[in-house]
Amino acid sequence: MNLRRVQAAIVEQGLSGWLLYDFHGTNPIARRILGFHALKDAPKTTRRWFYWIPASGEPSKLVHRLEPHALDHLPGRARVYLTWQELERCLAETIAGRVAMEFSARARLPYVSRVDGGTLELVRAAGADVFSSADLAQRFEGALDPEARRDHRRTGVLLHGIMAAAFERARSGAGRAPLSEMDLQRWILERFDEAGLRTSDPPTVAVNEHSADAHFSNTPALDRPIRPGDFLLLDAWAKAGHPGAVYADYTQVAFLGASPPEAHRAAFAAVREARDRAIAFVRDSLRAGRSPRGCDVDDAAREVIGARGWADRFFHRTGHSIGEEVHGDGVHLDNLETRDERILLDGTLVSVEPGVYFESFGVRSEVNLLIDGSEAVVTTEPIQTEIFLLEP
Repeated sequence: MNLRRVQAAIVEQGLSGWLLYDFHGTNPIARRILGFHALKDAPKTTRRWFYWIPASGEPSKLVHRLEPHALDHLPGRARVYLTWQELERCLAETIAGRVAMEFSARARLPYVSRVDGGTLELVRAAGADVFSSADLAQRFEGALDPEARRDHRRTGVLLHGIMAAAFERARSGAGRAPLSEMDLQRWILERFDEAGLRTSDPPTVAVNEHSADAHFSNTPALDRPIRPGDFLLLDAWAKAGHPGAVYADYTQVAFLGASPPEAHRAAFAAVREARDRAIAFVRDSLRAGRSPRGCDVDDAAREVIGARGWADRFFHRTGHSIGEEVHGDGVHLDNLETRDERILLDGTLVSVEPGVYFESFGVRSEVNLLIDGSEAVVTTEPIQTEIFLLEP
């Protein structure tokens, strides 16, 4: 954590300070910002701790007597409490004014809502006015440094190659004893292991009506063979195995044959245009000196789908933050499930993945977009422009 930069951002937002709080790992944002993930021997933290970063001056730590060294890796003076009365008194003597915490008014940004209602009451009773730390968290936990950007790109090259090979595997297997969805899923996971990649969950391999489920999960009970004439959707995400690694996350689609049905082509064309419209909106905004908001990017993509009469078939956000977790805590491209008014800062990495879903199939096209300086860079090229044709 760069204390000088954090305090400058606190001043810029007109705040008195940032109060970072955790209990039993309930606030991963605070833990990542304060560098717990980078510690070789992370301290045991089973009691509540608070870390107060004022707009100027020395930070303060509030830790329990059983865990007095919980925040030793951070600058500042420690105050030790034992009883709940001591905790409340110390808190009232430490904080004041306009205080940022990990909460979101009316839970509009649930990824940021990490502090429970009772703790908010406690802080307010100490005399503070509580404001959302969403913009601060976006800046210091949702924006990638140069090395993290390079790490993402390296993983992206590997993942892109594995997906291309997986489609070829599906093509070659479709003409023999049918390869099933889970067969292909296992094959992808084996390639991940060979490449040194890790994933939070197995990739999605979805044939026909399974692709119509935007959150389809492969199970033995639902496993289907991949055959000629099938529509196939692959959604895969992975990162390297070292600490601080950043995910890449792509979705691509294919047809097992020489020519997909018109319904497939029309759906893909709509999704492709929506994806490209979202990317163009971000690029045009940056080149005009404007800061694009996540909700506005979502609107740009959603307008394209709506113009085709399929607004009710696009029932998820356009994209999500990507970082050390595949669904990160930074800005999302969302004005549907939530209204994310955070801006895409330098270092922001998001998925761009509009989709439309019908009864017998669904189409989604997902790329990753990085704000690198003043440019919006698609890191997953070559970008898919047509349904891949996998003629057995």
